[in-house]
Amino acid sequence: MRSSARAEALEILGLVAALVIAAACTSDDPARAAAERFVDAYYVEIDLPEAREQATGLARVKVEQSMKLVEGMEPPEDIARPRVHYRFLEQQESMRDRRGFLYELTITFDGGEQVQRRTVVTVGEQDGRWQAVNFQELD
Repeated sequence: MRSSARAEALEILGLVAALVIAAACTSDDPARAAAERFVDAYYVEIDLPEAREQATGLARVKVEQSMKLVEGMEPPEDIARPRVHYRFLEQQESMRDRRGFLYELTITFDGGEQVQRRTVVTVGEQDGRWQAVNFQELD
């Protein structure tokens, strides 16, 4: 096998492995999946417009307030964005159309410093679609 063909095969294998891992991390529960889409957008990707699309009610208001705070601000190019990883801790007591999910966030800054936070994301179902209705950092 030529080295370019080998490199291409390794690249394809890497993409397949990434897809398998991503699929394994996705919840079968549509409520939890909605909470995780919100956590991904708001905390991991820091994609506020996408987080707003994943939210309704108070959660949407909070995201829009965050958007106003950073409006017109460009982050300095020499500052790296923090890396955020999260893990599911527990599902809170739920009602028929509302469910809360507790996550632990691990935030790693450029210098290697880490902080941990917990957040509760409450999702609600409306018209067959689950969306974040509230979120709150606990520490």
